[in-house]
Amino acid sequence: MNALNYQEEGVMKNIPQFLCTASFALILATSAFAQKPTGVGPPPNNNPNLDDRARQVDETRLRSAAMDSGANAENEKRLQAAIAHMKEDFIRVQVVRNDIARNLVAQKPLDYKCYRNRLLRSMSAPAG
Repeated sequence: MNALNYQEEGVMKNIPQFLCTASFALILATSAFAQKPTGVGPPPNNNPNLDDRARQVDETRLRSAAMDSGANAENEKRLQAAIAHMKEDFIRVQVVRNDIARNLVAQKPLDYKCYRNRLLRSMSAPAG
């Protein structure tokens, strides 16, 4: 019995040493596999036209930005003109609505054909 216990104790003492040795060997093996030998991999980019191409791309971006700003200014002008036209149309509709309200308060009969014609004429009138 004593001999068996002695052997078990010897094995138990060697387990931490075995784990330490195994992990050290594993670390060395992974670091060795992680290193690439020289000359392996993609070659360096020695393209002499690379700088010219980058400059062309930058210039194209700048030109397109300048063209977009001009288009944006034109769109802004059109938007402002449409807003002004819409405000004028709204004022015309309000005038006709006020006339209808006055006639209703005065208990006059409504002439729908007259109001329709007035609205159509005011909407087809040029702005300004």
